[in-house]
Amino acid sequence: MTLASKSVVWNGQGPVHIGTYDPVNGRPEMGFLTNLYSVGCGNRTLALTPARETNTIPESCSGQRLPLKVMETGKSLAVSLEMVQFDGRTLAAAFYGAAVAKVAGTVTDEVLAELQPGDYFFLKNPRSSSVVIEDDAATAYVEGTHYEVSDADHSRYRLLEHPAGHVEPLKVDYEYAGFVNIAAFSKSSVERGIIFSGVNGDGQKARVIIPRIGLAMSGDFGWISDEASSITLAGQALYVPELAADTEFGPFTRIDLMPDLPV
Repeated sequence: MTLASKSVVWNGQGPVHIGTYDPVNGRPEMGFLTNLYSVGCGNRTLALTPARETNTIPESCSGQRLPLKVMETGKSLAVSLEMVQFDGRTLAAAFYGAAVAKVAGTVTDEVLAELQPGDYFFLKNPRSSSVVIEDDAATAYVEGTHYEVSDADHSRYRLLEHPAGHVEPLKVDYEYAGFVNIAAFSKSSVERGIIFSGVNGDGQKARVIIPRIGLAMSGDFGWISDEASSITLAGQALYVPELAADTEFGPFTRIDLMPDLPV
């Protein structure tokens, strides 16, 4: 293939896939990434920032200490991905946790803290139904009289009044549907890899594979916002010893330019 001398204006768009680096079960052609999934189409930016660290050696002949040699001491690649569409796995990575699917089930005798009329209370599991509330003397609480359902999906309820002579504590039996749980900050670090399949406005294509990135959330995440909240995952690309000698990857990243992309 002849390499053209034309320049490229890159205004790319394209899907981003996130995976887990696994040198045992993964394939080197994919950067050893497994469990790849698409983070969605609402990607605002994917930015790579190369950096080069150097030391300068001054000369000692002229008396002016002019630069004689620049010695390279290190290279790095910063990665930043901003998204407005994402799933539980990506949200979990931002909060140093794992997304765990909880199957539907039942709960018996969940104990409530002491409540006063007008107090709200939440059950341990969301998406609750078939709620039965009794006090310690087995006196039943009646929906609409003693309590009301504020939001069953959030398992949020409100006590209206106690039956006469109620005995603490109150206990709840209920069913709940499946949900996804994220135990935030349950992991000390989150390491993932990224594959970007991009195309710009001229139909020119590029593919970028970064096998290992130490990801962390950069900036804020707005749970209450007038606009769509975005998550930015950012971190350093990490050295990949299994690919260091691979002529197509190098130690950090592989970039493939499609045949119709002039360089």
